Amino acid sequence: MTIAAVLLAAGASRRLGEPKQLLQDAEHVPTVVRMVQALRDGGCAPVIVVLGAAAHEVRHTLEEHGVARWVQCVLNGQWSEGMGTSIAAGVAAIPSCDGVLVAACDMPSVDAAHVGALLHAARSGGRVASTYVSDDGRCVRGIPAVLPAQDWPVLRALRGETGARTLLASDGTITVPLSNGHFDLDTPTDVAQWRRSLAPPRRDEH
Repeated sequence: MTIAAVLLAAGASRRLGEPKQLLQDAEHVPTVVRMVQALRDGGCAPVIVVLGAAAHEVRHTLEEHGVARWVQCVLNGQWSEGMGTSIAAGVAAIPSCDGVLVAACDMPSVDAAHVGALLHAARSGGRVASTYVSDDGRCVRGIPAVLPAQDWPVLRALRGETGARTLLASDGTITVPLSNGHFDLDTPTDVAQWRRSLAPPRRDEH
């Protein structure tokens, strides 16, 4: 099977106050670069990055870190209308493939191993969603997720903030737990929590 990836990197990060696509981890790797690497190493091809707000900066970051050659950038001129338009723009750019993995830049717990697990589960040809526990204790079924080619007409018609959650909520969707914990980098508090999780444990001083 061939599974393309659509990486959503178009949002303005208004609640955060800075582009979350450019946030750096402990090794100074921006989130958009780290996710491109995870998608590629996990087995996705091609990898399509949907740009919108801060498009120039994100594109420059991909080039600066040497991963631009691995991706196709698509500019979503309607990014301000919501995530659905970015999914639609990304899926519209996919060549002939068996499925698409939709992912976002603001989930740093997602790594190549999780991407690989999603692709492995997708061999049956159905939908595959990630599951994790939200901050308020709810079990969430969502992206990163693999959707088969028969779902693409629906995905290409998405508008506003409507994403793929309705499709993923349907019976028969396979779920793969996100085992490394979960962070959504939406606010400065989220980023501070994430950064604390990356810090090496402090040695006791005697």
